[in-house]
Amino acid sequence: MKIFNKKLAKILFTLFFSMLLIGNANALPSFARQTGMSCVACHYSFPELTPFGREFKLNGYTLGDTQWLPFAVMATASTTSLKNNDDGAGGKIIPRDGAVQLDAVSVFMAGKLNDHIGGFVQFTENNHPQNYGEPQHHSALDNTDLRAVYNLSAFDKNLLIGMTFNNSPGVQDVWNTGGAWSFPFNQSMVPGLPGSTGLSGPLLDQGQPLAHTVAGLGGYFWWDRRLYGELTMYGNANRTLGFMSAGNSLNGAPILEGHNNPYWRLAWNEEWGANSLMVGTSGMRVGIESSTPGVVNRFTDVGVDTQYQHISDPHIFTAQASFLHERQNYNDAVITDNLNIFRAKASYLYDRTYGASLGFVNVTGTSDQSLYASASCGSTSPDPLCNGNPGARYWITELDYNFNPQVRLMVQYTIFTKLDQAALDPNSVGVIRKPSDNNTLWFSTWFAI
Repeated sequence: MKIFNKKLAKILFTLFFSMLLIGNANALPSFARQTGMSCVACHYSFPELTPFGREFKLNGYTLGDTQWLPFAVMATASTTSLKNNDDGAGGKIIPRDGAVQLDAVSVFMAGKLNDHIGGFVQFTENNHPQNYGEPQHHSALDNTDLRAVYNLSAFDKNLLIGMTFNNSPGVQDVWNTGGAWSFPFNQSMVPGLPGSTGLSGPLLDQGQPLAHTVAGLGGYFWWDRRLYGELTMYGNANRTLGFMSAGNSLNGAPILEGHNNPYWRLAWNEEWGANSLMVGTSGMRVGIESSTPGVVNRFTDVGVDTQYQHISDPHIFTAQASFLHERQNYNDAVITDNLNIFRAKASYLYDRTYGASLGFVNVTGTSDQSLYASASCGSTSPDPLCNGNPGARYWITELDYNFNPQVRLMVQYTIFTKLDQAALDPNSVGVIRKPSDNNTLWFSTWFAI
């Protein structure tokens, strides 16, 4: 295979050496310092939550003692190798293909304020390439979730009542089946991934366009560690709420109609022995102002999802699956489109050290040339670049080696079997590429202190 050459050997050596430099990190992240527990109490493998981790988050991050310096740091470094990095016209799709780079550094302020109030605030210096070009440094507020909670009793069972104030629909969720916390938890920005083109990602899926540019206030309940329900209303993070989008440009971001755009979540959870099972549903209805004055386009997402976990010593197994349907009513163009995405993933971790994951993603929807066709359609491109099909289908394989709960080495390979035309012709040169040309080998290191 083309990518397995001397360049790959250099990449492996560089990443291994970087892991040696950080392998002795022994300071615990802020939540672990707060509770006095190891990271593995809440995460079997970051960011996937254990049952205790879900309890900790739903209880507003308030377990343990208040810390005067509730800070933590997380960083990732990686390298990406595309199977065919030639766009067909002599250009490169990823200019720094094969180069090792620091992807992001995040600073967290996370912990309890008192027994009823806690929060999670992430600020990130991001070095991801923009539009697959050269990396661009950009600092901005990342995932943020502030909570207030109170415990009481209902039908002789514990009833937790909580409020959440956050800047990304789904960031408050605890089951790793959608949005910010779904698999793959980290990956290269490669043409063809939902949301990577800015066109084919539903509102509640990974890479969703509402992330970090909106503000939502809502309430939830958690009864007997079984039944969860939530309703949160979202609006633009501007004016008095502008601090919830600090550093994130609102230019080009969706402009919501008012502050009454509802996100809802309902889930049933069962735990027995080393096992837990959740079955749930979620959805959102959003009005987004169009470029035509006075016209609002409406998007409705409805999804179902499930998660199973078996956590024992030394074997850990988790599986998640979700299906999300989005109905898009473009009132400015009198067009109604549908977009669907199915995700499934299974992971195995031995002795909390050696991990393997297999994921599958399938995207289908209404063909629409105005959204999904190659930008070169109608000029120099062949007709296939004009079909406007949003479809994508790919597999993700990942191997992990966890030096300890705070240091991880990841090797990931993404195999594409179907791609929309905008992803196959990302540089708009009018050349047809095969889906497999976007197959991607990705090495990454992750650590937190």
